[in-house]
Amino acid sequence: MNDVLNNLKKGGRYRIIEVSAIILFLLVVAIIAILAPKQAQVSGSLAQNTDSKDIEAIATAMPISGWAPKKIYFSAFGSHSDGADIIKYEWDLDGNGRFDTDATSTGGYTEYTYLNNGNYNVTLKVTDSNGKVATDTIFIDIKHPASSSVDYWEVFDDSKVRKVEVKLSQSDWDLMWSDIEAKIEVPAEADIFGETLEDVGFSFRGQFSMRESGEKKPFKINTDAYIPDQEYQNLKQLIFTNCIGDDSLLQEKIAYDLMQAAGVPASHICYVELWIDIYDDSEPPEFYGIYTMIERVDRKFLANRFGRDAKGGNLYKASHAQRGPMDLAYYGDNIEDYPTQNGQYAYGKETNVEEDDYSDIVELCYVIDGADYSSEEGSISALEEVINVDSFLRYMAVIFLTMNWDSYPGTGNNFFLFNDPVSERFEWIPWDLNWGGEIQAPVFERGFADISPNAPLFDKVFAIKRYRLQCAAYMDLLIKTEFNYEDIFTRAQGYHNMIAPYMRQGNGDKMFFGEGAWFDIGQFDESWEMLPEMAKQRSEYVNSVIKGEL
Repeated sequence: MNDVLNNLKKGGRYRIIEVSAIILFLLVVAIIAILAPKQAQVSGSLAQNTDSKDIEAIATAMPISGWAPKKIYFSAFGSHSDGADIIKYEWDLDGNGRFDTDATSTGGYTEYTYLNNGNYNVTLKVTDSNGKVATDTIFIDIKHPASSSVDYWEVFDDSKVRKVEVKLSQSDWDLMWSDIEAKIEVPAEADIFGETLEDVGFSFRGQFSMRESGEKKPFKINTDAYIPDQEYQNLKQLIFTNCIGDDSLLQEKIAYDLMQAAGVPASHICYVELWIDIYDDSEPPEFYGIYTMIERVDRKFLANRFGRDAKGGNLYKASHAQRGPMDLAYYGDNIEDYPTQNGQYAYGKETNVEEDDYSDIVELCYVIDGADYSSEEGSISALEEVINVDSFLRYMAVIFLTMNWDSYPGTGNNFFLFNDPVSERFEWIPWDLNWGGEIQAPVFERGFADISPNAPLFDKVFAIKRYRLQCAAYMDLLIKTEFNYEDIFTRAQGYHNMIAPYMRQGNGDKMFFGEGAWFDIGQFDESWEMLPEMAKQRSEYVNSVIKGEL
């Protein structure tokens, strides 16, 4: 600056004019930089960076995050040009700035396996027959497996069935059965995949699946119930579900697979053979059946999905049978204004339970159901600020395909809401998944599942065409890669062949053998073949619906 002033003194008014011009030029450049639209980092959304108003690129990825190595599927579903045909689809999949993947022959569909952790800006470029070009960018987050506090790939290895044996006294076993509704926890020894844990807590779990399941009850193990800080592979609770009402024992597992494929933060799940040993009688251990062991949604789950700084946020669980529907309807400014069941708020806290502060969930309900917006864009902006709508749309894509009525739009049940203190938005986490319903059950409408009188988030989101198109893109990609006859056949046959040799051990799986059995074992042998056929028919119907959205 001193040099500039000295030159001005020497150069007179012409030097002043020259420098003034330079300063004016720099100011103009700065203003342009401020006002120019920045390239958005899009995480599975339909926000576009378009080079022409007549052509639009829409990039979709599934999933958008995970641990390396991770295969990601991509599509250009919904990309279009007014008055011309799109003749070229190109992708920059590794974020190096070069469009080195030509997906024209597949209509824009492609896939890529990320071997290294990192953040990748993946860009789609489309070109129409008039030479016009448009682009859209998606943000992909790949994590190193070592960043997880749990070795999911070992603990929840779903390529085999492993043995869990629980040992306890006859008196404690009788105590558990004396009042199943009380879910009395008793001390036990647990041998989990060959590793023995002393003095764990053993109890029943669940609601309907516990009451109506005969002898094959769902169970849970609390590893630190009697020994502080005792864990199994860095987990404090192991949950064993009995697949009630499912004679294939496959629906829950495949539904969770689909949620993970869709990019929803969903629990890991695997198969186990569960044995109970009453150690003070003269009988050998008793085989109870094939169970699914599912990852509990807790602080470790949250830290591994959303980062260590996020785990302190409020986690709410929707449990219709226990507390009533978590419908997200707005009833007032205080939690006391909201419905209760069994003396409990429907919004059941799983973390920070000692803090009597529900202001975040009340605000969420207000934005969803209590406020009026002058425009559709205003509604979108308000929703996006308080909840990850993209994750909800991915969740609903799987719910629509599997026709799961026992879910948010149907019962206000079986999901978690997590208020991430880092992003300051709620995240949607699925729970207790299943299949069921009519093949031609409506899509984007509540007719397929409307037991709960209110589902304002569903109603508001699917009244917006942009969100319907986004969800349609996710269903389209699932149908192409996961939810079709061939893929479901391969998956269902593989899991069936894996668990079938264990079903007749001892006196047999208690859902199929003995007093209180739900099904005949012959149904298990055959029912898996129904799933790919259901997927075929449902995917064909849904495909016809989403084509209409275009």
